[in-house]
Amino acid sequence: MIDPPWQQLKSNTRRVRANQHKNLDYSTLSLEAIFELLDHEIFTLAAGDHCAFLWTIDKYLIGSEAAMLQRGYKRHCRFVWDKTNGIAAAFTIRFSHEYLVWYYKYKLPPIDTATRGIFRTVFMESSRQHSRKPNFAYRMVERLYPLQHKLDVFSREKRPGWEQFGNQINYFTQRI
Repeated sequence: MIDPPWQQLKSNTRRVRANQHKNLDYSTLSLEAIFELLDHEIFTLAAGDHCAFLWTIDKYLIGSEAAMLQRGYKRHCRFVWDKTNGIAAAFTIRFSHEYLVWYYKYKLPPIDTATRGIFRTVFMESSRQHSRKPNFAYRMVERLYPLQHKLDVFSREKRPGWEQFGNQINYFTQRI
C-alpha cells in the first residue's frame, strides 16, 4: 500500500479557517521524486509476482499510472473511495474521492478464494484527518491476501501485520 505525499497545497484556508496555512502538515514530494524514492527504497525489495496498491488523486492519476507502467506494473483495477465530503476547488465541483489503483507485476497473484467477487470498485467511508486512509482498504487487502507480506509505504498509522516505511509512522497512532 503506497500513499505518496503528493505535492500540493490546501485551498483558500486562510479565508475560511483562522490560523491555518496553505502548506500541508507534512513534507511533500514531486511525482518524479516519489518514484525515485520508490525505485531505490521499495521496488527493489519486491521480487516475483506481487501487487502494489497506490493511492492517488485526479491531479496525479495519469502521471502515476504512466510511472507504474514504465516500471513494468500492470493495472488490475481502480477503486474509488467516496469520502462523503470534500472541498469545492475554485468554488466549483466538490472533490470527494480518491483513487486506490491495484497494480501487479509479472502475474496477478491469486486472491484468497473466499474473497472472490465480494469487493466492489467503489467504496464509501467517511474521511477523517487529512491524508488518513480508510480502514476498509487495509481490511480488503488483508482479506484478499491473508498470507502475503504487507508493507505500508509513507505510512502514518501502525497496523497489526503491516510493516511500515516513512518518516511519520506513528502520526495517527499518537493522536487517537
